[in-house]
Amino acid sequence: MIGSADCLEQLRGEGKRLPISFIEPLEEKNFDEVQMYDYVKTYASLRGMEQTLAALPYARNLHEGQFRKGKEKVPYISHPLTLACHAIALGLDRDEIIATALLHDVCEDCGVTWEELPVGEEVRCAVKLLTKKPGGHDKKAYFEPIAKNEIALFVKLLDRVHNVSGMAGCFSKQKLVRYIDETEQWFYPMLQIARTDYPQYSNQVFLIEYHMVSVVNSLKCMLNESV
Repeated sequence: MIGSADCLEQLRGEGKRLPISFIEPLEEKNFDEVQMYDYVKTYASLRGMEQTLAALPYARNLHEGQFRKGKEKVPYISHPLTLACHAIALGLDRDEIIATALLHDVCEDCGVTWEELPVGEEVRCAVKLLTKKPGGHDKKAYFEPIAKNEIALFVKLLDRVHNVSGMAGCFSKQKLVRYIDETEQWFYPMLQIARTDYPQYSNQVFLIEYHMVSVVNSLKCMLNESV
């Protein structure tokens, strides 16, 4: 019986290019940010996604020198690129959604305003909604407008899926519990809103929910066993 690694090597031998490699062990850095960047750029170029093509170098330049939380010093740009690749894989490949995924943290973390972003008004407004105010924020006032904006809603759900998937390695138990509580209180209802308001994306919402809920339930079991 041929293993998955052997199958992938066979495909490589036949000259078939795989956009993202699954051979390397999954650690805090799941996928290579250079490869993801090239994949999103190629995908956007073939489909004439002008806002995504403008957002890619802009986000990469602004996040230069920033790293994700954790021990491995993962370049921060890997996070928005993962969201963009996730959105493409799910078929949430509207130019506005991918561009927003790439830019969703630049105003919060890089000292630029949403008015400066090299994209259209829809993307700017979505990034504005996703940007948390400094010094803390009222969760109700933050999440409710996001839930009413299609672009911001789906990017926020993808953002939480990625964050919840990697938080076990870099969060304390106390922060993990708070993050799980926030996910259940605010994101589970947002999944229901996405399912109800955007039935054309029902399959995508199912996969996002499956991923998010499965990870949260696994973490809850892990925490219960550690008590």
